[in-house]
Amino acid sequence: MESFDYTENAAISGQNVEHLNQSTPEMCAAACLATSRASWCVSFDYFKTQQGCDLSNKRAADVGGLKTNYAGNPYDHYSIKEPLRAFTFTANAAISGYNNEHLTNVSTADCANACLSTERNSWCRSFDYAKENRSCDLSDRRARDIGGLKTNYSGNPYDHYSFAPINGIVNPVPGNKHVLIIGIDGLRGDAINCTGCAATPGLTALIQGGAFHNNVLAGGAQSTFSGPGWSSVFTGFWADQHGVTSNDIGLPLLRPHVFDLIKQAWPTATTAVVADWANLTHNLLPKQTDYVVSTEAKNSKAATDVVKQWLGMANPPTAIFYYLHNVDIHAASYDPFNANYQSKIAAEDQQIQQILAALTTRPSYANEEWLIVVTSDHGGINSGHGGQTAAERDTLLILNNNYLNPSKTAYCTGNLSNISMSQVDGTTPHILDFLNLPNATAGIKYAGCGH
Repeated sequence: MESFDYTENAAISGQNVEHLNQSTPEMCAAACLATSRASWCVSFDYFKTQQGCDLSNKRAADVGGLKTNYAGNPYDHYSIKEPLRAFTFTANAAISGYNNEHLTNVSTADCANACLSTERNSWCRSFDYAKENRSCDLSDRRARDIGGLKTNYSGNPYDHYSFAPINGIVNPVPGNKHVLIIGIDGLRGDAINCTGCAATPGLTALIQGGAFHNNVLAGGAQSTFSGPGWSSVFTGFWADQHGVTSNDIGLPLLRPHVFDLIKQAWPTATTAVVADWANLTHNLLPKQTDYVVSTEAKNSKAATDVVKQWLGMANPPTAIFYYLHNVDIHAASYDPFNANYQSKIAAEDQQIQQILAALTTRPSYANEEWLIVVTSDHGGINSGHGGQTAAERDTLLILNNNYLNPSKTAYCTGNLSNISMSQVDGTTPHILDFLNLPNATAGIKYAGCGH
C-alpha cells in the first residue's frame, strides 16, 4: 500500500470504471497497478463493509474533490502517488542482485522520486521495494537484462518497479503486425486435432482458420532435447550452426534469435518472453528483449496472467514468446491416447483460450494483425525423449494471422501435414516472411504461405 495516498472515510462520487468483489485493499491496489490497467487506473474507493472496490481513471482533483459525507462512512479512498506512474509494477518479485544503491525508511514514491532524480536518472532503471522494512534497492538493470525476475522469495517480501512507458511503445512494423509464439513443451503433433485425442477448443479454432502441420521434424542431426529444439525454432538453424547441443545453460545461441532480427529491422519494436525454464530466460533469450518474466515451475496460470497483462497495454509488445511447460514436466507417457498426457494438453489449451480472449477483445484488435504461431520443441516416446524415433521427432506447427479478424487476408491455410517440413523450416522462416523480412536462415518456408 506504500504506492497509494490514503484518505479515510472518503470516495470519489461516480467515475467508477471497474468493480472488484471479495477483495482486500491490498488486492485492489495490486489490480490498479497491474500492467493491464496501468494506462488508466489512478485511484480506487474501498467498500469497508462489503470488501470490494471501484477502480477509477480519475483523481479527486479531477472531479472537484472527495465526497466525505456518505452515511455510515462506508468508503476509504486510495490514490496512486504520482511518481509511480513512470514505473511498471510486478507484485512479489525482485531482481536478484544488481543493487546499486540501498535506501532505508522510504515509501515507494520516495524510491521512485530517487530513481527519477537528476543525480540518478542517467543510470537508474528499476527498484525493488522491501515491504516489511520500508527500504528499496535501486538498480541500473531491468528484468530483461538479467534473465527475468525472481518470484520465489520466501514470504514474498519484495515488489518490483521498472521504469517504462506504462502504455508500451508504438509498434513500428508496417501494417501493425505482431507475432505471438505459443511454445508448448513436449507436445507431439499427432496428439491434437485427431479422433480420440485431447479436446483442445483453443488450438482447434486456430487450426480451423489457419494452417496446421502434425509432423514437423525435430532432431535428426541433433538430439530431441529442449535446448537444441527451441534453439532451432528460434533461429532457423540446426545445432551445428546455433551451437546449443544440449540443455546446458552455459551454451549461448550462436545465431540470431528471430526476435533480435525483428529489432534489427525496427529498433523500437519491443519483444517479450515469459517462461519457467531457466534456459529460455537466460542463454536462449533474445539479446535485446524488453520484457522478461521468469515464473515458478509448472505455473501456467502465472505465464498466462503475464501475457494477458502485456495484451492489456495500449501498445503491447511487437513479438511475444509464451511458454507452457506442463505437457512435458515430465510426461509419464507421450502416447497421444494416454489419459495423463491428454489431461495436460487440455489444461494448457484452457490457458491458451484465455490468451485468445484477451487478444481478440483488445479495443484496437481489428486494426492489428497478429500471426499466432503454435509449436513445440520435441515429441516423446514412452516416458522420455532425446533420441531419434519418429515419436520423439514429431512436433507441430499452427499458423493463424486472422483469428476472429476476418478483415485480414489469411497468411496460410489448410492441412500441411503431407508436406515435408523440418523444425528449422517451421517457425522462423514463416515469421520473417510474414513481416516481409529477408530469410538468411537454413530453413525454408512453405511456398503456399504468404499474402
